[in-house]
Amino acid sequence: MGILGGETEPSDSTTASADRIPGVTNGTLSNASALVEANRNAVTTDGAILHVNESSAEMDIDARLAVGAGFSTYSLSASGTIGDGQYTTIDQWSNETTQFVRTSADEETNYRVLDGPEKRLTSLSEIYGFLSTGEFEVTNQTTDDGLIVLTADNASNADTSTPAPERFDGRLVVDESGQIHSLSVTLTRGGEQVSHNYTLAQAGVERVPKPAWTANVPPGATVQAQLSVDVKNGSYLALTHTGGDVVPGATTVRVESNGTTDTVSLDSSLTAGDTRYLYVDASSAELQVSTDRPEQGLISPVTSPVSVRVATDGDAVLHSSSIGWESESASVSATDSSGGSTRSGDTTA
Repeated sequence: MGILGGETEPSDSTTASADRIPGVTNGTLSNASALVEANRNAVTTDGAILHVNESSAEMDIDARLAVGAGFSTYSLSASGTIGDGQYTTIDQWSNETTQFVRTSADEETNYRVLDGPEKRLTSLSEIYGFLSTGEFEVTNQTTDDGLIVLTADNASNADTSTPAPERFDGRLVVDESGQIHSLSVTLTRGGEQVSHNYTLAQAGVERVPKPAWTANVPPGATVQAQLSVDVKNGSYLALTHTGGDVVPGATTVRVESNGTTDTVSLDSSLTAGDTRYLYVDASSAELQVSTDRPEQGLISPVTSPVSVRVATDGDAVLHSSSIGWESESASVSATDSSGGSTRSGDTTA
């Protein structure tokens, strides 16, 4: 089994049979699920280093994944643009008990420490969508190290849940065990082009070393709390602790609204079920926090949109969201990095 770093060693076998590949029948990839599962088993059992790129009108992401044998350790380093074109990076490392996460966007870096190992491997699951869409067939070509090549220049009509692409080109290189060595797909659907490239850079990784950046994780990053933010009467905010760890009293809340940014510290710690009300004092124009609902005549109403960021004393972000609304009963448009909920339109005084 290899160590983190080198490239895949070529196989001596040149007699690989396509009929032995999981999911391939009579020279056709007929069961994408079986191949995806075989590939996942190979990656998580022996370990691997993978490079993935996905590009579309909404994103352009490059990622490097390293998986230790037995899924004992895992790392992800990804960067690129998503949605509004903002450049974002995410780094993640986990062992059998803990996940460390670092995200950076708009010159702001956040850290989180989560209980439990990473078990999703989303990038491996995404392959299924491409493999099940294309009509992959075995070619007469094999690679120099005996790997089997399948290509697709048409989309399958088997999946009726989504429209078939107008154009589909794919090339898959796989070994007899079902481990995917490379997959490249370009498709056009609804006039939009999407490309996906997956490469096995190394097969066989014993453990993934803990990266140096984890030493910069600030105090408070281990706090696991679910927080929600509501807009009340289109005038002030309600921050509610819906579950998880106690939020320390030194935690700060930053609110961007009315063209200004202000920060306030919580008056005391928060436990599940607690709510704090955030409002702008009409006389001082300063952000205030209270355990009681503010009186309408004493506040300066917040205006849409509003951004809320909750961070511990060590600047570990517990919640970050943006809320927009048209009126007191309008719907919300929000992003929440904490896993909590964000709502607007509550007209209860």
